[in-house]
Amino acid sequence: MSYEAVARALRQGDPRNLSDLALAAEHGCSVGMVARVRAELHLPAYARGKRPTVQSLEAVFWERSRPVPGGHREWTAQTAASGTPVLSWRGQHVTAGRVAFKMAQGREPEGQVRPTCTFPHCVEPACQADRLMREAARASLAEVAA
Repeated sequence: MSYEAVARALRQGDPRNLSDLALAAEHGCSVGMVARVRAELHLPAYARGKRPTVQSLEAVFWERSRPVPGGHREWTAQTAASGTPVLSWRGQHVTAGRVAFKMAQGREPEGQVRPTCTFPHCVEPACQADRLMREAARASLAEVAA
């Protein structure tokens, strides 16, 4: 097919969503020709996977969880074998609870992060507590009981 047909296809669609291989097959030309057209028109390369770029770990957290009745939040993505919600992002592997804790408390957690509610594997930021918070809660209960 012609240079003009490939150029028209690239201009009409989102060039990041059109692979050179698919365009070459559709228009009966070489992949090299499609690449030349793309380069000469100064169009962006094909974005493999067509995923939008997520800018922050917090954005990934909100994208992979959803609210449930009672003020809780459930994880909709990857979990460990134990069922613990986990998040892999830009080479980091962290539990969703740690991300939620930092969002709610504004600091890194000390020790394990666990939900304070009974909703299974809740990742609602307000429901997360680290070791320091659990120890403080136990100490308060001991004072009240004494």
